[in-house]
Amino acid sequence: METTDYEEERLRNIRENEKLMMELGVLNGSKIIGPPVAPSGKPQNGAAKKRAKPVARKKQEPIPRRIMPTRSSARLQGQEADSETLKRKYEAEAEQARMEAEAAKKARHGQFDLSQLTGGELEAESIHSLKSVLSDVASVELKSQVPYVEGKDKREDEEEAEPSRERKELVKILDKMTLRSSAKVTPKRVYSMAYHPSTEKDLIFVGDKEGTIGVWDASAPNEMESKPGEVEDEEDQEASFPEGKSWSLQAHGRSPVTSLKFDPCKADSLFSACYDSTIRNFSLATGKSDEVWAGDEDVLLSVFDVLSPSTHPSAFTDTPAPSLDERSIWVADHRGGLIHLDLREDKRIRQQKSRRWQVCEKKIGAMSVNPLAPHCIATASLDQHVRLFDVRALQSLAETSSAPYNSKGVDINLLEEAQTKAQFASHKARQACTSVDFSPRGNQLVGVSYDDVVKVWDLEISWLYSSQGAKLNGSKGSKSAKSKPPIKDEPGKKRSNTIIDWINRKPKGGKGPDEMEKVDELVPVADRPEDLLAEPIKIPHNNQTGKWLTLFRARWNQNPNVEPHFTMGSMSRRAEIYASDGKLLRSLWDEDIVTAVPAVTCTHPSETGKLATGNASGRCTWWAPVESE
Repeated sequence: METTDYEEERLRNIRENEKLMMELGVLNGSKIIGPPVAPSGKPQNGAAKKRAKPVARKKQEPIPRRIMPTRSSARLQGQEADSETLKRKYEAEAEQARMEAEAAKKARHGQFDLSQLTGGELEAESIHSLKSVLSDVASVELKSQVPYVEGKDKREDEEEAEPSRERKELVKILDKMTLRSSAKVTPKRVYSMAYHPSTEKDLIFVGDKEGTIGVWDASAPNEMESKPGEVEDEEDQEASFPEGKSWSLQAHGRSPVTSLKFDPCKADSLFSACYDSTIRNFSLATGKSDEVWAGDEDVLLSVFDVLSPSTHPSAFTDTPAPSLDERSIWVADHRGGLIHLDLREDKRIRQQKSRRWQVCEKKIGAMSVNPLAPHCIATASLDQHVRLFDVRALQSLAETSSAPYNSKGVDINLLEEAQTKAQFASHKARQACTSVDFSPRGNQLVGVSYDDVVKVWDLEISWLYSSQGAKLNGSKGSKSAKSKPPIKDEPGKKRSNTIIDWINRKPKGGKGPDEMEKVDELVPVADRPEDLLAEPIKIPHNNQTGKWLTLFRARWNQNPNVEPHFTMGSMSRRAEIYASDGKLLRSLWDEDIVTAVPAVTCTHPSETGKLATGNASGRCTWWAPVESE
């Protein structure tokens, strides 16, 4: 057979390739691809190539995975598509899931210890660690709660060219604040936070969307630390950012924990309110959670405030009114009502004799009690109003035994009577009002509304009363006063029944009248401004949090001995600190760690510059000053 030119060219290429492969030593599929090997088995061109030493990494624990049952289609189960049997099955499963979810939202009545609050999932070592942390701060002795009111007029101070000494000291501390730790404390969205007053530990309590109260020891050292000489990659470095220690307690039903507050008299007691219509008290010393009060299941509790005497928890003396003394809790609900509870009463009596007044037409989203005039309560409601009430006038008004289902069911006569006699000031915004808070000195009020404005009002303590409340001040013959437990007076001391005497008295270990703002007499209604909330300081602020974020709430720092300032979240993923005149003092952010909006904020009640925030995923951050080297 004659060979063609193409065949000759192909054979010539094959012979050249074989010759090249023989020179390279890889003919017949050599197993070693590399330099030529001598008969001895060693490379001919030098020493063997050294292998790179592997980088030491942290040993990662395997992520536990939930084992689910094997799914199979309806066809394999022998069921016809779109059959009535299959539809009824799916409907029954959906109804069962809905009923279980509704049952989980309902209140958990009774007393629970730590093992029950943690769901029995924590190991004994973790529970012991939690008990140790709680017991360390449970015995903290709180100082007198009498706020200090600066005598110098704030307006004069604002007119000065240079910032005041107080302002300079505050800014100096705030400039040293830095992100110290960040951790996921609760499983769901953060709704409320409270900073424990201890100065030994930075213990922060966090309430989330599904009834969980997270306990976060923010300054605790990390459990997992790098060993000497261990090399970390970028992921390890991010994971090694301080997280502190945290625990989760299922104190309520699976409904939002809307408010957390410590008893001003005892650092051992943490009160919490929830949409499951209950208020509970968690004792840090015993680790037990008890129910304080339970309302109707369909009336959600928005916010509450705890009042306390300024001397000692057992000294119920010098109260503004025997029927509305400081050992009380005022609760606001989502149907426009104010509820009064007396903590001195037995739980059964308190449950039966709680009193409710309809003061707003729609939901009250926020409420604050003035620390110097505890008869004055500010509310922020869905009907676009911020209101000031003198609650002493409520005791002469008719109560509403049951909350109306909606605004159409409100008794207009009772509502008008409450707003005529007890309400003495109001301010209407363009949209719903979501937050209100009195300053620790009692002379300023900050409010937040959904029309993208934060407002600050300057007030005088002597203005905060209604005519009806002033008439009833000190009344001893009211029916409500007879039902209260007797109040014991100090030996040799005459009881004072006026709010002015209560403000100006000298408490044990506190400041005397000369060191506080004196109010010699009530300012007549004709002499005080016609509208107390007419001219606020306005701060433009984006408050459009939407559906998936907790509403922004401006919170004053509770230390009355520093320049008044308040904190709140920002849609730009920052925590902001404002002065009382509306000036932004500090904006806190971290592009690497803070990747979501810190909607909820709280500050340490006595130590300046310590701030905690919480976001929609349950992650919290802790900021604190760092001393410069």
